[in-house]
Amino acid sequence: MMSKVKLGAMAPKMVLPVVVMGANVEGRPNYCTVAWVTMIDDDPPALGLVLGKGRRTMEGARENGTFSVNVPGTASAAAVDHCGLVSGHKHDKSDAFTAFYGILGTAPMAAECPMNVECRLRQVVEFEGTDLVIGDVVEVHVDEDCMVNGRPDTEKIDPLLYEMLGGPYRSLGVKVADAFKVGKGFRKG
Repeated sequence: MMSKVKLGAMAPKMVLPVVVMGANVEGRPNYCTVAWVTMIDDDPPALGLVLGKGRRTMEGARENGTFSVNVPGTASAAAVDHCGLVSGHKHDKSDAFTAFYGILGTAPMAAECPMNVECRLRQVVEFEGTDLVIGDVVEVHVDEDCMVNGRPDTEKIDPLLYEMLGGPYRSLGVKVADAFKVGKGFRKG
């Protein structure tokens, strides 16, 4: 067995999907880059996003009770990075993406992102330095050319990934195995 190196209590190096949270703030779209995102539940579907304190986009989510989660492709890296570098308190980010609205009417989605999720704000769990924003999924929008056999195709979406901590951004690698199949019959040996 290979020896392990102890690194102490720190954020582990992981690669995570990057999303762009969208919310109307005082009637205008605002966007915030979020790398800490996960499914909270699948029935009914709910997403969780971890944001630093004081985000302008969070003000809009609270104001309207809605927000969007936009999954950018790798082609949008510069716009995504811009939305993470500048504060909505100091800069108008409404034109970073082309906004469109779905059934909620108040959650601006980014047309340039191949997948967009409309969420109703369920809960905000406050921590010392961050907030966990939980949203109930109301509708998912996917670019038609990213669909295969009636389902979103991850390779066609080409999601932007973030390597913690501090980058770089990455793209998907090659398929390794089929989940829920490769482990059938596994025996350590």
